[in-house]
Amino acid sequence: MKSIYNQSVFILIILLFLFSNSFGQSKMELIDFETNLYGIENPNGGNIAFLVTRKGVIVVDAGSTPNDGKKIVSIVKSVTKKPIKYLILTHLHGDHVNGVSGFPRDVKIIAHADLEKNNSEFNEKDLINYTENILPNYLENLRIQLDSIKNKDSEAYNTLINEYNTNVDYFEDIKKIEFRKPDITFTDFFRLKLGDERIILEYPGPGHTFDNIIVKFSYHNVIHIGDLVFNNMFPYTIDEHGVDIYNWVTILDDLYKENIYTVIPGHGEIGEKILLKEQSDYFKNLAKKIERLKNEGMNLEQIIEKCDVNDYGLNGYESQFPVNIKVIYDQLINTKIEWWEF
Repeated sequence: MKSIYNQSVFILIILLFLFSNSFGQSKMELIDFETNLYGIENPNGGNIAFLVTRKGVIVVDAGSTPNDGKKIVSIVKSVTKKPIKYLILTHLHGDHVNGVSGFPRDVKIIAHADLEKNNSEFNEKDLINYTENILPNYLENLRIQLDSIKNKDSEAYNTLINEYNTNVDYFEDIKKIEFRKPDITFTDFFRLKLGDERIILEYPGPGHTFDNIIVKFSYHNVIHIGDLVFNNMFPYTIDEHGVDIYNWVTILDDLYKENIYTVIPGHGEIGEKILLKEQSDYFKNLAKKIERLKNEGMNLEQIIEKCDVNDYGLNGYESQFPVNIKVIYDQLINTKIEWWEF
């Protein structure tokens, strides 16, 4: 079996996503929907939305580090003097929740009822591994490389020292990550009222994770869909976190029928509702190819060899393509549902 399935490598890939190290390298971009609703495209982690009401602000997702959280709060303050009242978390992944400690302590956190348990089971132990083993070892290797370069004025040395310093700052940032218990939880549906605004939170069942929720801005025809959409990127599909491709596609297809104008994806540029169809079509097209190759007698390794990452027109997280194939293949093998036929 290919090295992509080596457990240590797979865990490393996941951790690099959940604790994404793009510390300070890219600027968050504020998107004004020309109402009291805003989006933030966040290259350092998950995208953000915030709604300004006469009684305060509602924010969706917190970024990947405490520094990320502080940047989000700063952007909100650049728009309004009203306080942040609520912080909604779309799912368990660290690049959406680790910025919580950058928010004011009096902010009320809303999430699915399983998020706290999932935080404890996955994020806390992963963070310990990342901060005690992976990142220190990475920094040590960078230091060894730096010490081996005799010319301290060389381009190679300057590149490495910048990377080293950036990661040292990032290391100090993630040490401040603090998990906070949600103040309000729900299992299926929650209606949030603040000022004259109504927000609907829905749990559509497992898709990207087993606690992913959809945030509907009722008066704006806008949704924040979390990581149920990766715009123009290969989606992360992690078995341990409850990925369900069949239900994921069903969720997207059902939402596409609704009166939605704008979709705020978990990653990538904010766009129109066509993003829902594009994400669904990616899974359907890949599943059909995997099914055809499986019926021709190919095993998983052979199918991976036959599937070309360049056929799908996506540009980001390419390392996830074989993982997507494995997850779909396993679900085809283990379910009786001909689930690609919608």
